[in-house]
Amino acid sequence: MKLEDRMRRSIQRRSGNLVFRSDLAALGSPTQVTHALGALVHEGELLRLGIGIYAKAKREAYGGRVRPLASLETIIREAAQRLGLGPHGSVSSVAAGGTEEAMLVIETDMPRISRKLVIDGKIVQFRSARRKLRDEGRPQPLTIPTVGVARFVQDLAHRYQVVYAINSMDQWADTVTRLAGDEVRSDPTEDLLVALKRAGKLSKKDVATLAVNYWRERKHGVRSV
Repeated sequence: MKLEDRMRRSIQRRSGNLVFRSDLAALGSPTQVTHALGALVHEGELLRLGIGIYAKAKREAYGGRVRPLASLETIIREAAQRLGLGPHGSVSSVAAGGTEEAMLVIETDMPRISRKLVIDGKIVQFRSARRKLRDEGRPQPLTIPTVGVARFVQDLAHRYQVVYAINSMDQWADTVTRLAGDEVRSDPTEDLLVALKRAGKLSKKDVATLAVNYWRERKHGVRSV
């Protein structure tokens, strides 16, 4: 019996709607399995969803389009279960690549997950909800001002409810500066920049740019590039 026929029988005996390449790997060599899967896809009996993942399908009588046997929701639930992601959580629809094509984003509780499938022409992405939370917590790019920098920093600190509190490292730095014979002057704007950086509200690059613009404005009134 040809491998293609044995594979077809194995697929027909399976109760689910999805077929993973790993389900059929024992039936032949990797090259043979690849060719047999390609033949079943070509004949419209399987629909390739992603790397190593296929859905049972049929070819429409009119138009010849290959459609999955199960609904989109059923396939998503089964894919999440087979991938070990558990029941899927929130679902959102976002634009894909700036086109009118929509992408369904399925957020799961599993960390470091990013898997994309194409189901009946629709893009479905499984991703970690924890990753989204981490991304949302990162400092966002700012439009850095060249004038009114002190007020900008004060408003930023007020928005995030951040205040400066001296710590042991600050005290050590002040002591070293005094021992070196330099005068120590605390600048409220610089202190707030330090506090905003420590609170994770500003990136290191934004702090550096704001500090440079602040001192240029204060000392020379020169606008930064």
